[in-house]
Amino acid sequence: MIEKKELLFSIVIPAYNEEKQIKFCLDYAKKSTTNFLSEIIVVDNNSSDNTSQIAKDCGVKVILETKQGVGVARKAGTKIAQGKYVLHIDADTHLPENYLKEVLKRFEKDASLVCVGGQMFFYDAPFWKNFLRIFFHHFFWFFAVLISRKTQGPMGNNMTFKNSVYKQTTGFDENLRFGEDMDLSKKLSEFGKVKLDMSLKCAVSCRRFKIDKGLFDYSVNFFSMSTKGEPRKNDLPPAKEVVEKDYSKLKTIVGKKKL
Repeated sequence: MIEKKELLFSIVIPAYNEEKQIKFCLDYAKKSTTNFLSEIIVVDNNSSDNTSQIAKDCGVKVILETKQGVGVARKAGTKIAQGKYVLHIDADTHLPENYLKEVLKRFEKDASLVCVGGQMFFYDAPFWKNFLRIFFHHFFWFFAVLISRKTQGPMGNNMTFKNSVYKQTTGFDENLRFGEDMDLSKKLSEFGKVKLDMSLKCAVSCRRFKIDKGLFDYSVNFFSMSTKGEPRKNDLPPAKEVVEKDYSKLKTIVGKKKL
């Protein structure tokens, strides 16, 4: 009788219209899994381009999540993950070849560790963005370690946690548009250590890090999670709320269509 070996790592990648990025992401991910029994799961979140087909051609597992949102996509991928450890990255993350090896070292060294993430480096940024990244990341680390009392730190572009511990939580919040990684970190911290390890390095794209309202909202959400332990509301309002708010507009639109 052949003994079924336990998968060590599951790499989950939510993707929405990422046909230009996904192959590079998967090439790097596959190189990092060379020495480990692992699986790679791409969660197609209603892409209208060739993301899904490209991922299938790369020989990885692809599932479809029709409800829009990164929180629900991450939850769907983690639900079917079989690995002892689950690593979440973005579709533009380029994992270093030794990344999983370094992550495993940290879990084996500290049995109380339940979630770890690394310092991100931009592989496609101009000099000034990489320069600002140093200050941003260390400021982020300061809040993660001191202000949040070590309940924050790992980000969705490189975040690994114990699957057995994840199953004891309510998992990723599928209603959050952003900050789903922070929310999960808080939940996992109730079972052990959550750590942002600045010596663990991961290459990511700078395209999501723009000085705009999105970055402001993400920062405010991080501060809310660090100080209050709960995410700043950023989910979609209930349908009834939308109707009540925009009833006059809807009535006008419907009236014009009847004419």
